[in-house]
Amino acid sequence: MISLLVVNYRSAPLAIEAIRTARAATSQQLQVVVVDNSNEADALRPHADVLLESKTNRGYAGGINDGRAHCSGDIVIVANPDVLFAQHAIDALVDALKDAAVAGPALFWDDAHRWILPPSDLHTAWQKIDEVLASRSHAWMQTRDRRRFLQRVKFWSLSETTEVPALSGAVMAFHRNAPSFDERFALYFEETDFLRRIHGRIVYVPSARVRHLYNQSAGQVSSEAAARYAQSELRYLEKWNGPFLARLLKKLEQPPLGVVPSAVEGFPATSGDFVFEASPLANFATAAGCFDNSDLPPEVLQSWRGDVIYMRAVERRTGRVAAAWARRIRP
Repeated sequence: MISLLVVNYRSAPLAIEAIRTARAATSQQLQVVVVDNSNEADALRPHADVLLESKTNRGYAGGINDGRAHCSGDIVIVANPDVLFAQHAIDALVDALKDAAVAGPALFWDDAHRWILPPSDLHTAWQKIDEVLASRSHAWMQTRDRRRFLQRVKFWSLSETTEVPALSGAVMAFHRNAPSFDERFALYFEETDFLRRIHGRIVYVPSARVRHLYNQSAGQVSSEAAARYAQSELRYLEKWNGPFLARLLKKLEQPPLGVVPSAVEGFPATSGDFVFEASPLANFATAAGCFDNSDLPPEVLQSWRGDVIYMRAVERRTGRVAAAWARRIRP
């Protein structure tokens, strides 16, 4: 048996669709466990085999820990409510776990699976130092941007199951004896910390395809969201690198550098081998990518929570930016 564990917070319609597509994405028996961190239990109950109602918002980590006690499957698949599983996606993840500890799918932004989401980082001390230097130096920022772009293209080009250092927490499959999640990270870094404590291979499975609504957290530009991210990041850096280095890095970092392009409509005309990227950030520190000159589809634009999407066309082989622009979603 496989157990699907969905942690819901004010997203019942999305969670119901996630469950529906998950049941269709496997030929095996699927137990659905839902942890409701809000007040939507009545809507979710008909769709779950086990429904847990949290008295308070336990966060993603707390919800997973609560739900795992009720999972009967030898394999547990944890999922955000805002995902849609493609045909055979769960079977592909389960198959990958025959010689791996954790498996994650290819995550796409759109229904047609043309816009693929970025790889995940372990957020190590060296990666944080790299980020801090990029916030203080335009030259370092440009070098880092090109390096990270080429890493994204390499990841997006994978067609076989491949060992990777990190996965997105939107969907992860693992064995039932995997460690619990650290509840100090109520929001942000909970899956990254979990993966660093895994003994065994962590694999990315391109044949398992899942649509995930990108930027649902980053798009909520609020002081509260930013503060919660900063708090979780500091706790994470302290846990893995010690308080002194963690606080030093946070003290040294500055607001990200980046050039904000003028607003334009549509994609520019380009010729050659380009990758098109879209990002919530003007410096493209993270971005979704598409290998053809394809504008963002309606379902992507409708789900975007910000006012602007930053976009660019980048030469695939060299990382040279041919054009960059801002797609204004709302006036």
